[in-house]
Amino acid sequence: MPGGRPRKPDSVKAAQGTLQPCRSLEKLAATTTPELAPTPPVGLTKEARAAWKIAVEYAPKGLLVATDFTVLERWARNYALYRKLAKAVDHDGTTITVLKADGSTELKLHPNVKSLVAVQGVLAACERELGFTPASRARVRPAQAEEEEKDDFEDF
Repeated sequence: MPGGRPRKPDSVKAAQGTLQPCRSLEKLAATTTPELAPTPPVGLTKEARAAWKIAVEYAPKGLLVATDFTVLERWARNYALYRKLAKAVDHDGTTITVLKADGSTELKLHPNVKSLVAVQGVLAACERELGFTPASRARVRPAQAEEEEKDDFEDF
């Protein structure tokens, strides 16, 4: 299994009584990684910039951090490409008629459909990494603020 065994969440460690503050990855990530800026990178198309802004605006506070920059850029670019290919498939259809050398015709899958499926795969992978799907949202938690209420019974 690459990467080893998955780490237990801090909440599970706290419930078991084995949480050590020095090993808390969530608190370390929250204090060392700044939030992602809402300004999209230079070079994105109009539709990709709009997707970037929507993602940053509507993501839960603290979910997208500066280190997510390249994944979000990849997602925005592929989202814009997905929309473009989807429009082309809607307009041109999913199949094309090909004339064979013997004079007969054959129906083949349109090349845009193949591209659309490939882009959907990249989008799905980026969405899982960024926590944009319901299943991945359960695993990816936004960084919590430092000013949480202290539990009086935490030290027991």
